[in-house]
Amino acid sequence: MNLINRLIISLIYLNTAILLVPDRLKGLPIILLLILVLYRHFKLTKKPILLTKTYLISIGFFIIILFGVLYSSNFYYGLKKIETGLSLIVFPTIFFLISGDKIIINKKTIKTLKLTFIVSLMFFLILTFLYFYITEPFYTFKSTVIHYTNLVDIRINNYKIHPIYLSINIGIALVFTLSLLGEKEQKNKYIIVFLFLVLIAFMVILNKKGPIIFLVFLGVILLIKEKFNFKLILSTSLIFLIFLISIIFIPKYNNVNKFAELTNIGSLEKDDNSSTAIRLQIYECSIIKVFQYPFFGYGIGDVKNVLDDCYREKNKDLLKNNYNSHNQYLSILLSSGIIGFLAFAYYIFFVLKISNTTDSKVLFFLMVYFSLNMLTENILEREDGVIIISFLINFFLFSVKKKNISSMNNNYD
Repeated sequence: MNLINRLIISLIYLNTAILLVPDRLKGLPIILLLILVLYRHFKLTKKPILLTKTYLISIGFFIIILFGVLYSSNFYYGLKKIETGLSLIVFPTIFFLISGDKIIINKKTIKTLKLTFIVSLMFFLILTFLYFYITEPFYTFKSTVIHYTNLVDIRINNYKIHPIYLSINIGIALVFTLSLLGEKEQKNKYIIVFLFLVLIAFMVILNKKGPIIFLVFLGVILLIKEKFNFKLILSTSLIFLIFLISIIFIPKYNNVNKFAELTNIGSLEKDDNSSTAIRLQIYECSIIKVFQYPFFGYGIGDVKNVLDDCYREKNKDLLKNNYNSHNQYLSILLSSGIIGFLAFAYYIFFVLKISNTTDSKVLFFLMVYFSLNMLTENILEREDGVIIISFLINFFLFSVKKKNISSMNNNYD
């Protein structure tokens, strides 16, 4: 059983570094981890006390969305969407079966997981940047900085990632670095601070409004939770200043700062094709369609066709880029109505409640960060987002102190 335990821990770390796994093979470490965890569970002579209530809440909203396939006219497309989101049921199952097992998940595992995520992401960021700088003809350092956002999305076969989702990964890594810096026995604080600054630099190079703004929100929430500690105010103010200066001075494509859209609302009427204007049109269509079928939605297979019908009437240019609702909450309302939305909202509430009860700050800030990013992205409907989010939330959800979680499960019964 020792060999199985070591393999499971190794696969947990491999899933943590999923960004470095080729696109076509990303499902392999997930499947292997599930098989080994199931094998180990059935081989155990003494079964652990399982957190059934937490598990049912974790998979509940996905099961509701799954039922939405049954009343979708586009059944095949619905199945494809379900396939993309399978990690929403696989990872809860994995960590449900090993929850509270100190052999598998302990302080060392948790710390190594954070470091693995940070280092693998840094490796990806630096290596891809150097690759573009060296291989792209006529590229200087400055032009690589300017074009890096598009290059990671189109120039690396088998490792392509949308820059918004890469930014979200950086946001996660920043949460982990702050968590490591907060540890009393941390010996490598200067190295972690250096990594933190490099991650901020790449976040600014990618220049994606949502992930950056939501990180600022996290900083405000952190100050409130820590009752405006003076040292924390000083450090967060410094981080914010670095962000601000970098956003202003780091070179950008066509010298356009996307944050300028937010300060010039009048320009949205003149430019229907700015990213902010496009999102507003998408949201308008989504809200109109939600109100037409509010209770059960259209079924996950029909959401795309429903939105396309509205885009055709509102702005045909929206059809060219195959836009989804760009808001996870609206997408759930469209696919499974108020019932699915309430199940998902309760899941978020439940995770936040557990994180507060068990004082799991990492779980709390990850859930808040993902929830905020869901306001502008359908992050549970793209492989780039759903795998790492489902993996991390369920890892930390089922890793918190078992006594506290068990009492909460009993209270909810």
